[in-house]
Amino acid sequence: MPSNANPYYFAPVSRVARITPNMLRITLSGGDLSRFVSSGDPDERLLVVFPADGENHPPVPQPIGDTWDYPADGPRPEMRSFTVRHWNSATAEMDIDFVVHDSGVAVRWALQARPGQVLGVTTASGWYRPPDDTAWQLLIADMAALPAVSRILEELASGIRVHVIAEVTTAGDTQSPETAGDVTYTWLHGTGNGVGPSALATTAREWTRPDGPGYVWFAGEAGLSREVRRWLRHGLGWSSERYDVIGYWRADKEAWTARYEEVRGQIEAARVAALTAGGDFDSLRDAVDAAMDDAGL
Repeated sequence: MPSNANPYYFAPVSRVARITPNMLRITLSGGDLSRFVSSGDPDERLLVVFPADGENHPPVPQPIGDTWDYPADGPRPEMRSFTVRHWNSATAEMDIDFVVHDSGVAVRWALQARPGQVLGVTTASGWYRPPDDTAWQLLIADMAALPAVSRILEELASGIRVHVIAEVTTAGDTQSPETAGDVTYTWLHGTGNGVGPSALATTAREWTRPDGPGYVWFAGEAGLSREVRRWLRHGLGWSSERYDVIGYWRADKEAWTARYEEVRGQIEAARVAALTAGGDFDSLRDAVDAAMDDAGL
């Protein structure tokens, strides 16, 4: 038997609520969540394991070596990455918010979710790390990242200065959680989120930055994340400890994946060349980003 604890946690749905026109909240309670340990990061992400169509419970992983997993040569359940919107260790309850859009395994499941159905989740981790000397923060998010932004704001210490630039599907999808921070907002409606070009990067560049050392957190479409990172690293000349930029999802994923497979060799060659040159992690990311840009990815 494996020596490590099973890293998958299965728990039943206890509540389903539509919190905005295009956001559903699924609450899981009990089950394996009695042993779940939060990473403590307000933007913590984990994989959600979905049942097959017509099933109420995802398949259970098997002991493989010294851990638990699904066999590589067999069917694997559908999994997608999500933010832990809220975790209550006292009641073993977890909220996960789902963006409602046109297609996808996750949204199809969420739209039919009922109490008693079971989801699986994995261990969680996050990225939000403002340096101790941060005088102000800029949080940039689309709908997929709004749950993380909301939890960050809820957990702010008193007086922390934060501006949020958020791109939501409709004006009804805005969310302003209770916070002890000094928080202001710029809401963008009807752009990005798979319905058209995003205005997040342009709006962030045009926003007047306060004096003092800042910190920027971005999460959203993966291609846009490269644009935002390039602005912070090269446009502003910031060092990487002053920002965290994460790609949560990818537009036109099937077409992107097909193109990536065609040019995988040249992107890998760029990565190897950067490693051979002895550059740091950020230089490596620059080289890979440039290769992906050249390949039209």
